[in-house]
Formats: sequence, structure tokens, C-alpha cells
Amino acid sequence: MHVLRLKNPVGKKGRALTIGNFDGVHLGHQAMLSRLVTVADERNLISTVIIFEPHPAEFFSPLDAPTRLYGCREKVMSFFDAGIEQVVVLPFNKKYSLMLAEDFVNDILVSTLCVKWLLIGDDFRFGFRRSGDYNTLLKKSLECAFGLEATQSVTVAGARVSSTAVRDALASGDLKSAEEMMGKRYNVSGRVVQGDQIGRTLGYPTANIHFGRASFPLSGVFTAYIDGPEFNQRPALLSVGKRPTVTKSGHVCIEVYLIDYSGDLYGQRLYVEVVSKLRDQETFENTDTLIEAMKEDERQARQFFNIK
Repeated sequence: MHVLRLKNPVGKKGRALTIGNFDGVHLGHQAMLSRLVTVADERNLISTVIIFEPHPAEFFSPLDAPTRLYGCREKVMSFFDAGIEQVVVLPFNKKYSLMLAEDFVNDILVSTLCVKWLLIGDDFRFGFRRSGDYNTLLKKSLECAFGLEATQSVTVAGARVSSTAVRDALASGDLKSAEEMMGKRYNVSGRVVQGDQIGRTLGYPTANIHFGRASFPLSGVFTAYIDGPEFNQRPALLSVGKRPTVTKSGHVCIEVYLIDYSGDLYGQRLYVEVVSKLRDQETFENTDTLIEAMKEDERQARQFFNIK
């Protein structure tokens, strides 16, 4: 699979395309990707996904934009797992925010990417002031001779699967519902960075993980499995929050305590699979009560993973 930027040559072979945000790559997204790969194989086209970075909502209103489920890396890896051949990352900027829907089809989809077949979600909108929709694309498909298909929403337990629904489930600690909508446990990856080493002074040395985001869809203490260069599915405790007992910085911290592990993880990329929620973030009277809570977290985690 190749990640493309339009400033570089992209080739003239025909493409089967889909466009979207794909945050979380949930079951609805997975159905689209599967359909795209099938049609691309049948028609000898390049299966291609177009995403924008940053998300348009982050461009227009960064303070009010929804919390990301996935960063660009997680999305691309999910596309790779689905069999997608190419990902085109378009930089959402002033140019694209002002581009008319018809110009986007003509200049980007047809002239640059040689679209031969296009797949969109049932609520897809695009172009200046979101003026483009299925009817816009239907007209352009007839003019420019490319196939067009719109997918129907996927439902779980009678409810429409969406990134917003997954986000809400995670925010409320309902990991089971989130897993049902995503078809897998919620997972992210990030590099271990130098922290303030407060956990070490409390008897729980943690790996501080940088995800490159200002906010996170989870908050609390969780059990998790961790994959890294030296281990797979390592049981761990995951803490996500602002750590009000030990710091007043107000920044969200993501820390992992690998059970019965000692080693240097700085600079390594860790893959986190969130399993279950133990409790919400709390403010404790002092570090002694915090340590007692951490001991109880570890006891519950050991019981959950069946570790003595």
C-alpha cells in the first residue's frame, strides 16, 4: 500500500475511489472498504481511499471539533488491513475549503486521480459550504463517465453505526458497545516519551505515551493489552486523565503500567488495545490514598488477567 500526496506524480491508471473521514474505521467504514476492494479487483482498478488531514471540522473550528478516535497512522494501518492499495492524504486548507464541489470532481477525482468508480456513504457531503451531494456526483458521473454507488448505513442492535456513536460509547465507558460498532476493541498507538516520573516515585513506573492529540475519547483507569517491539499482548493498566492529585497542568496524560515488566521503553512505539474499564479518574486527598487506589487497580487487573 502507498500513501500519496498530490504534489507528487500519482500515475494514470484508473482508480476505484472512496472519500471520507473514516474516524475509528468502524463496521460501516469496513463495509465500504470491503466493497471498494471487491470492485477494484473485478475491474482491474487501484483501490484508493481519500482522507483529509486535518479533519475539516478541526480546520473550521478547532476548539469545538470532535475528539478523534484515530490519528492518521491508525487509519492508514486499518486501510492496509482491509486490502486498500493507495491512500491519498489531502491537506485540508483554505484552498480546499473554498473549492466548489464540481471543481473538486473535475480537478481532483477525474483529472488527477482518474476515477473510474466512486463509492460514497449515504450522508456524504463535500465542496464549498458542503454543497455537493449524491445528486451532484450522479450528474458528474454521467458527464465524466465513471461509476457511482452509495452505501447504506450499518446498524448494530437497531442503531446506526457512526463515529459519533462510537465516541459517545467510549466517553461513557461503554467499551462493549464501542467494540460491537468497531468490530474490534478500541486501539491506538504512540511513542513512549520522557515524563515527569511521578509514577516511579509512587512505586508504579509508567510509560508515558504521546499520541499527538489535544484530547482523547477515553478517561479513567482501564485494563489493556500492549504490543511493542519486544512483546505482544502484554497485560497492563492504562490511565487516561489529567492526574489532578499529582499535577495541576491540566494536560491529558496517557500512561501505561505493564504488569511485572521492567525495561527501557523510551522512544518505542507501543500499540494499546483497551479491554475493560476499572474506574473513573479521581482526585485523592493525598498521595497515600492515591497509592492505595493504584494497588487496588493492580489487584483487579491481576484478577482480570489471571496473574498471581
